[in-house]
Amino acid sequence: MEVEGTVQGTVDGVIAEFETRGQAHFACVRCLTEWDGVISTKGTQHFSRLPDEDGYAIVDRQIDLTGPATDELALAIPAAPLCREDCKGLCPICGTDLNTDPCDGHGEESDSPFAALKDLFDS
Repeated sequence: MEVEGTVQGTVDGVIAEFETRGQAHFACVRCLTEWDGVISTKGTQHFSRLPDEDGYAIVDRQIDLTGPATDELALAIPAAPLCREDCKGLCPICGTDLNTDPCDGHGEESDSPFAALKDLFDS
């Protein structure tokens, strides 16, 4: 993780404005393709002599941006990463990646071992 920023004094402490970047490993929620990428985000944290609700404070005339930077980076990770916006996902029958290999279909639905379960959801 890399962190860059500025610190500005206030009446009761300091305000740190920072940008953080880090490497992440992703897996697409639709097709399961994996890739590595960079996450970056900006954040602001107020530090005073008394710890805030997260425990961040000025200690021995120093501040530690590790916690706030990690928090901001964690919040920037997408909850449902996609390899691309138009990802077609996997075929629900055979699991083929529809982005690289179009599926030709699978015949009658009754051939599926799960066909009996379909009636449970039709009601």
